[in-house]
Amino acid sequence: MAVPRNILVIRLSSLGDVLLTMPAVQALRQTFPGVRLSWLVEGSVAELLRHQTFVDRVIEFPRRRIENALRRGNAIGAGRELSAFVRRLRQEAYDVVLDFHGIVKSALFTRCARTARRVGFDAAFAKEASWLAYDEKIGAPDKRIHKVRRNMLLSAHLGAIDAAGVDLTVSEPAADYIDRFIAAGRIERPFFVVNPFCSKGSEFKRWDLANYGELIRRIGDETGTPLVVLWGPGEEREARILAEMSEGRAMLACPTTVPQALALLKRAALYIGGDTGVMHLAALAGLPVVAIFGPTDLLVNGPFGEGHTIVRADLECSPCRDKGCRSRECLQSITVDEVFTCVMASATQDRGN
Repeated sequence: MAVPRNILVIRLSSLGDVLLTMPAVQALRQTFPGVRLSWLVEGSVAELLRHQTFVDRVIEFPRRRIENALRRGNAIGAGRELSAFVRRLRQEAYDVVLDFHGIVKSALFTRCARTARRVGFDAAFAKEASWLAYDEKIGAPDKRIHKVRRNMLLSAHLGAIDAAGVDLTVSEPAADYIDRFIAAGRIERPFFVVNPFCSKGSEFKRWDLANYGELIRRIGDETGTPLVVLWGPGEEREARILAEMSEGRAMLACPTTVPQALALLKRAALYIGGDTGVMHLAALAGLPVVAIFGPTDLLVNGPFGEGHTIVRADLECSPCRDKGCRSRECLQSITVDEVFTCVMASATQDRGN
């Protein structure tokens, strides 16, 4: 089979899933150094992709502009946005399109693209009957494999070998922004980053804020290590509450975009938080992660790479997908002492390396 020269990758969102697709795309770059790689994406993570050297072209689906036009009753404007997007998508002809997303919208985009080969997951991993759009369907004998390994199945289908790793590039403006924040706050290094939040609709995965407050106070009292509370859109109020709970042991992070959050994480010594996209950003930034997992399947969604610690309760009902669970025993049974012990072990191991 001919070596592909022009590949379109489709993984639209979210932050975590885009990040967990990066090793597979990096593998394509390392296996086929001369290949031209385009990535179709939507939302704020597009800004991060534009700064990565292993991606040649970023095509952004203007979902927000289309939705805003429709809310205003401007169907013509929404149609123009969609038409302009399709023209951008079809500017180039691709040897192959890899749909890592596997939903009906991404499948429609594979059909819009100019290509003779459309590769995606089979019914085991793809959703909404999206597999019907693909010429070549890829599966695996076990559904409980890490998402990075799952995504590698598509790249391996083209002959790619596992990537040595993903080295995320920090843009100079983002680095300067974070350096100014660190200098203004007189934050001494090494410092830890704490992010207690989860994406909207995923609060069932979150350890209690009061536990994070107690953990921060204990880390500060027993180690003197500075801590920074990282937050995103819609999370500032609770982030301020947590900073107040810390009683001076933690500082509120400045507002950040995804590239700026990466720059902050690149300067930290340790990350503490739950199962979120930012956790994966920290792991790919090369930061040791202490991840507090409740109902999430760690085999599928754990932080990728070595040097990370997952704190979880080994219960018969975990992992699960019961968002309405009232007991939340898988999270409620995790104590501050357990997490603190893991934090200290991880921090000591990192200094030893």
